Amino acid sequence: MSALLAAPAAAVNGLMFTPTNDVTSHSKILLDVVEMQDLIDAGNKTDAMDIYTNGKYRKDKGKTVQMMAQKDWIAAGLEDTTDNDNYASLFRQDHIDSTNTYLETFNLDAMNCDGSFANESEDMCKISAKKNLICTALSYSLYEGISSIQYGNEKNWDELFAFWHGVYDPEVDERVGKGGPYGVQVSRDNDFGTDFHVQAMQAAIDGQKAYKGGVLKDQDKLKDAYDAFAKANLATFAQATIKYAHQFEDPTTASEKIDNKWGEGYTYFRCGAGLMRGELASYIDWLLDPRKYDSAHVNRGTSEGKTACKIIKKMLSLPEIGQGVQVSDLNVEAYFPDIKEECELESFDHVEGFFSSKESGNVRTWIPVLSFILVCSIYVIGYFKIARAKRD
Repeated sequence: MSALLAAPAAAVNGLMFTPTNDVTSHSKILLDVVEMQDLIDAGNKTDAMDIYTNGKYRKDKGKTVQMMAQKDWIAAGLEDTTDNDNYASLFRQDHIDSTNTYLETFNLDAMNCDGSFANESEDMCKISAKKNLICTALSYSLYEGISSIQYGNEKNWDELFAFWHGVYDPEVDERVGKGGPYGVQVSRDNDFGTDFHVQAMQAAIDGQKAYKGGVLKDQDKLKDAYDAFAKANLATFAQATIKYAHQFEDPTTASEKIDNKWGEGYTYFRCGAGLMRGELASYIDWLLDPRKYDSAHVNRGTSEGKTACKIIKKMLSLPEIGQGVQVSDLNVEAYFPDIKEECELESFDHVEGFFSSKESGNVRTWIPVLSFILVCSIYVIGYFKIARAKRD
């Protein structure tokens, strides 16, 4: 369908993404998420599971939220599976069997409050299930972005937008922008006074400009747009991680709200974890996952736990959070004015390093360079060893 016939997205700060192809049906799958979240809240997991497995608003056969959670990037033929692999390798301990992905396992365990959630409260299960559905949408949005880069298919890019934003035409449904990562970005931007949902929208628009007449003309431009989109989403979920990690240990948080805040923080972390630096993601997963208990977690969930401070300090101990995002970008003090004093920090400066985003930009772009340097080093070392052996 031409751009003239496709329904436009709602304007964001004067920006408007108009899909070149009609992806209304794709966007409506996030209405399934909205209704599932309401059903989970009401304790009606039977109907929620029915929508999860059979779908409701998207009528295409087999196109369900469960299908999104089970998506195998490698089996689908993608050559660059880096982003999915980062998530899968981090959360592989969640796998029950080889047929389930990390998203599917978490969704089912949390909705049924069994498996890895068997010992958790109903509140913890509910909030974790609700928020992981958003992680599922983000993962599928990223999948469509990588597909667009590989295949030069503009419809895939339109679908990146649809699975991130949700319904974009109020004539289709009044729940515009609900059920997906876009809605979370709007909320966190309101909390922290940032504009990451605007940045993500701009990235979607910039990626669209890489196409002319439905043909990909500038793959580098499309790759840059994808990286900017991933960066904006990571920033949002880093904000959410800090917000709820702080709130679940705040002494003013009512005891009955603790599990809700805790589950929300951890699950939102999972949404962005695969876009973070690996050592940071591994640390936060160990620190924040409510299903993990050991002596190191003895004060977790109390004001003595200082989980948010530990997360921020770990972030600052590295050159960046990931994708070029730094703590100063998150504007944490807008929501927690005393956070530096509370965490005993003088500044939000990161350590400088080879991968510092201040100098190197996106780490992804340096991987081929590092590989080349490593290979050269091996050859040089080998040469000198052989030369020395000949002398001896």
